[in-house]
Amino acid sequence: MQKGIRLNDGHVASLGLLARKDGTRKGYLSKRSSDNTKWQTKWFALLQNLLFYFESDSSSRPSGLYLLEGCVCDRPGGFTLAGAGPGQHYFTVNFSHENQKALELRTEDAKDCDEWVAAIAHASYRTLATEHEALMQKYLHLLQIVETEKTVATQLRRQIEDGEVEIERLKAEIATLLRDNERIQSTQTVTPNDEDSDIKKIKKVQSFLRGWLCRRKWKTIIQDYIRSPHADSMRKRNQVVFSMLEAEAEYVQQLHILVNNFLRPLRMAASSKKPPITHDDVSSIFLNSETIMFLHQIFYQGLKARISSWPTLVLADLFDILLPMLNIYQEFVRNHQYSLQILAHCKQNRDFDKLLKHYEAKPDCEERTLETFLTYPMFQIPRYILTLHELLAHTPHEHVERNSLDYAKSKLEELSRVMHDEVSETENIRKNLAIERMIIEGCEILLDTSQTFVRQGSLIQVPMSEKGKITRGRLGSLSLKKEGERQCFLFSKHLIICTRGSGGKLHLTKNGVISLIDCTLLEDPESTEEEAKGSSQDIDHLDFKIGVEPKDSPPFTVILVASSRQEKAAWTSDISQCVDNIRCNATGVAPGLRGVTVLPWPQQPSLPMGRRQAGPGGPTAGSWASRARAVSGTLCFQAGGGGGGGGGARVGVARRHREVPAPFALSSSPSLHTPATRSPGVTVGKCPEIGKGLTQDLLPQAEGVKAEPFENHSALEIAEQLTLLDHLVFKKIPYEEFFGQGWMKLEKNERTPYIMKTTKHFNDISNLIASEIIRNEDINARVSAIEKWVAVADICRCLHNYNAVLEITSSMNRSAIFRLKKTWLKVSKQTKALIDKLQKLVSSEGRFKNLREALKNCDPPCVPYLGMYLTDLAFIEEGTPNYTEDGLVNFSKMRMISHIIREIRQFQQTAYKIEHQVKVTQYLLDQSFVMDEESLYESSLRMEPKLPT
Repeated sequence: MQKGIRLNDGHVASLGLLARKDGTRKGYLSKRSSDNTKWQTKWFALLQNLLFYFESDSSSRPSGLYLLEGCVCDRPGGFTLAGAGPGQHYFTVNFSHENQKALELRTEDAKDCDEWVAAIAHASYRTLATEHEALMQKYLHLLQIVETEKTVATQLRRQIEDGEVEIERLKAEIATLLRDNERIQSTQTVTPNDEDSDIKKIKKVQSFLRGWLCRRKWKTIIQDYIRSPHADSMRKRNQVVFSMLEAEAEYVQQLHILVNNFLRPLRMAASSKKPPITHDDVSSIFLNSETIMFLHQIFYQGLKARISSWPTLVLADLFDILLPMLNIYQEFVRNHQYSLQILAHCKQNRDFDKLLKHYEAKPDCEERTLETFLTYPMFQIPRYILTLHELLAHTPHEHVERNSLDYAKSKLEELSRVMHDEVSETENIRKNLAIERMIIEGCEILLDTSQTFVRQGSLIQVPMSEKGKITRGRLGSLSLKKEGERQCFLFSKHLIICTRGSGGKLHLTKNGVISLIDCTLLEDPESTEEEAKGSSQDIDHLDFKIGVEPKDSPPFTVILVASSRQEKAAWTSDISQCVDNIRCNATGVAPGLRGVTVLPWPQQPSLPMGRRQAGPGGPTAGSWASRARAVSGTLCFQAGGGGGGGGGARVGVARRHREVPAPFALSSSPSLHTPATRSPGVTVGKCPEIGKGLTQDLLPQAEGVKAEPFENHSALEIAEQLTLLDHLVFKKIPYEEFFGQGWMKLEKNERTPYIMKTTKHFNDISNLIASEIIRNEDINARVSAIEKWVAVADICRCLHNYNAVLEITSSMNRSAIFRLKKTWLKVSKQTKALIDKLQKLVSSEGRFKNLREALKNCDPPCVPYLGMYLTDLAFIEEGTPNYTEDGLVNFSKMRMISHIIREIRQFQQTAYKIEHQVKVTQYLLDQSFVMDEESLYESSLRMEPKLPT
């Protein structure tokens, strides 16, 4: 860093004029005098890293200047400078020179003060200086390494030279001994005797024993290495690479058949005199498949070249070359569905269909159709992502390719997400355009790209009389079913009602385009007794009413009748969900969950209309905010499913900005403990032995198989078996346990036994992870355990097991683990960055905003974090009454609860296809070495004692 410059008066005057003219910042500032007694107003001008000050803005010669390089400029926080006055803003410039006093300045405007601070900070080049120092340190470190290598090379050369001299000396001695031996043998003949034969036998036995011991030693060394986790990991890594080579060869062969057996012959057929297909159709069907083939042929050749240099497998540079070119898949995937439509249209031509069947009958195709070959490129990007996941699972963190492979995996995942979004948007646009073409009058709202198709189907529209009532006796008539049949299309913003015409065309009905933002859904329309008697029992409870109040026209009502109760439930739930989403987006409130089904609510005892209020113990509007705070403030861990225990650790405020998401809401404050009342109509089965592990009842246990230690299992095996256990526990929870906040009652073990077992399993795994880290006395072993568990969490994220991600990240933030400063200093930067990424994913910030987004974009199988849903249910139960002010059932509350349970059931129904490994699951379920919270903290203090204050 430059500490000073040499300037004469001419230089200073010239630079001062240049600063007055072209300075980046100019203006009046008050400067504290050198004796700190008063403030002097000067006119300052900033030129690059020089700060000039003049007596006034008309002065031609500067009074002085400051060299700002390496300085620190900031505003004093929490205190004021001596002599400070109201409405004045101060900032100081601290120079890097030891003997130079800090410069204190002030302005009258806060904005001007901030701009001066920013300009001086930019002129100090402190960031560049810091980077320069870091680079110089690295440069000096590299110079030391080079010098060390040179010294070592010189020593090795000297040793080689000494060895050559020693070899020549030994050769001369051997030659001399050979000559002496020949001379002795020529002068006298030696007769063998018994002593010489015995000596020879002894020497042979000794030689045999030395060889046997040497071979045994090397065999032991090799067997130990073969059994080591590192060798096992490298073997599995090589197997993944060999499998990748085979899969790539098969894929290239498939592309070769697609191009040579279909694309090129059809191009030639399109150029014939009577073409069965046009060139445009050929291009639309095959898209850029030929370019994809050329790309993968190059990649396959590079992969074979890497395999030829086995066991040194370096693949990262191949993916670096492949990644920029994989964008060509976007065009193929985006138009894949369209290409299949074009192919189906061309097959209607007999000549083309006959020619295509001739091509498909070739031996290379192995009875596979053209559609099959066109589908293969759709799965290649996900195949690469899975391969890289497996490869990273068996690649050590210190491996030279680790970062490159991780970068390639992230880029492929990003490309996959982009392609998925583009395909969804393209298919939605094509669906909307197809419906718009079917409507004879046209429909402009379907040209809006934000209009998302939801569902379609046939419903019966009931005509209304002039007074707005249903015509008596018409609900059950056959003529109504024929005349009133309508084809309905539900979109995210509109409902379209059409009648069928000839040739498959559609006609819009009067008021056939309904904006959902103006709608109110009534699932059970009111009817008089006479109307009920006149209606048919066949469609009883199958109709629903939509009240529409447009801004520019009079209100009207649409009554639709479904064919079954299931269809009615599907239509009403989807319509209500779309209406809720539109209104939530308009008001800025978070929308509800996807996938709606109206579940039957337990029947309440009949009450008089005047007395059917919120129900016993129901919260008032004023208590809702305090109750919500109480629920959110009481989320904690619990061990063993009880109300407390030694294994529980209450999670407080996140330390050092490491946010710990709140786990299951199982221990509430006394304000939330209401008398336990079982809801009528809900039966909760009792399950004794709450402490017994649920997973031990669900998985087959092998006899005589002992749990192996943590080091014997790879991160991939632990992640897969942990995911299998978590999903087995999660899917056993019956939906009845989600009603009535049973997990927050005093008799929670009887009312919600499976939720309590799920909580116990969560805490057991968290305690297991913390105990596995703490039980290692060696600091390097603790670092290795932390990095391995973080790798397990990352694989669980890829498997959509967000419950395990939270189990692992929460255990890392326990006080016994978090306080190990020496251990965390040795953890790699990549692992710390990965921990921050995973904690951000499962953070409770914004009502688990990131986790909800991940669940929204992932497909089952999946293990969500149950505590998030329990918190939602608690808020709904506490903040919304069961009955409206008019004494009617609050269907809005029932629908919100239904949304949550529907999503939980969706994740419960899809199972993982993971093979059960008994040794791994027995390790995860083994509680023999697990320590409680107090023991964990005592062991942590013993390993790294507290520093004296």
